[in-house]
Amino acid sequence: MLQKIAGCFLVLLVCFGCDKKQHIEGYTRDDNGFYFKLLSIGDGNEKPQLDNVVVFDAEMKTLSDSIFWDTKHDAANGLFVALNSNLLAGSCNYYFLNMVEGDSVSLLVNPSVFFRNYFDTIVPNFCKRDSLVKLNVKLTQIISKQEYEALKNISQACDIGDTELQELQLIDSYLLQNYKYVKLDGNGIYTIHKSVTNLEPVEGGKKVKVAYQGFFLDGKPVDACEQSIEYIYGTPDQLIKGLNIVIGSLKKGETTKIIVPSRLAFGELGSSNGSVPPYTSLVYNIKLIDIK
Repeated sequence: MLQKIAGCFLVLLVCFGCDKKQHIEGYTRDDNGFYFKLLSIGDGNEKPQLDNVVVFDAEMKTLSDSIFWDTKHDAANGLFVALNSNLLAGSCNYYFLNMVEGDSVSLLVNPSVFFRNYFDTIVPNFCKRDSLVKLNVKLTQIISKQEYEALKNISQACDIGDTELQELQLIDSYLLQNYKYVKLDGNGIYTIHKSVTNLEPVEGGKKVKVAYQGFFLDGKPVDACEQSIEYIYGTPDQLIKGLNIVIGSLKKGETTKIIVPSRLAFGELGSSNGSVPPYTSLVYNIKLIDIK
């Protein structure tokens, strides 16, 4: 999947200045209006050159340190940045050209410019009160454009089965650490626990009210809070396939916690909004609130 990730994030980081009167503790403001802080010093010897591609582990945060994008969940192979001389002036590339492998820095960016350049969108509600967005990056690799193209070609040649195998290995590791005796059921779902009632069961054509929340295997929530939906059970495309299967096995008032493999969730493409990467298993807490 490297070519998809790299293609999405092979962008120039254009970070504009902020209010000249603003002082941020721990950060240094330069003459171009950038706020910069060195987090750690690496052990590399060489700095990148113009026309190199640099690869970062990265976190994008609000000023309250709430992470809304990171390479761990959203770009497993890293954030790829092309150092293009045409946009060197007035960009973060100045700082990247002075880093070596292992260096970590934090930059503060104007939100309207940040979201326009990274996500091609206006500032979302969760960040509208912030005067700045925090970008933390650690330089992990410096490669040439030729090496970058070679990595894309290798990725294109990889067998999709390898990706599916890696997903199963992650599930196995999660279960070994947390729920050793949970096994895959006949529907392809792992049921971690389930409460039991003697109330009305779900049937096709009845309206059900369900509360649910999804998480990645490392505990990071897919949604900021619990979601609630009311729909006619059996209506297609209301929820992912794995959730529909499990909801159909519940009775009113029952709760369950499950692991849904990607083939019953968002599959090889991931979610349409990009919040769930391809081939990603998810953990769900579900409660069947009502049946009408």
